[in-house]
Amino acid sequence: MPRPPRNPFYAVLGVVGFAFTITVAASCVAVLRGLRPAGAPGGRHPFDRLVDEHGTTLLVWEIVILAVATVGAIWVDHVAGERIRRTRAARETMPPDETGADEP
Repeated sequence: MPRPPRNPFYAVLGVVGFAFTITVAASCVAVLRGLRPAGAPGGRHPFDRLVDEHGTTLLVWEIVILAVATVGAIWVDHVAGERIRRTRAARETMPPDETGADEP
């Protein structure tokens, strides 16, 4: 049986999904800090400022990338599955070789 090709969209989904998780968690922390502004001495971390200023934009872009990569992964898996089904069907309709043994 032929092996399905590797799907490059899975790597994109993993990396962007991880970034999305971190961004959502940082956004939640930013909201909680807004409710209780007991600021840390020495100022805020640059990532905190980034999430405060661009958190919504980051989340929207990450969701868009996740959606596109999900559709891409499903499409690649579908195309690979159809190719395997066609190959399997072609092998089943082929006549046996001269020795009488079928190929696996």
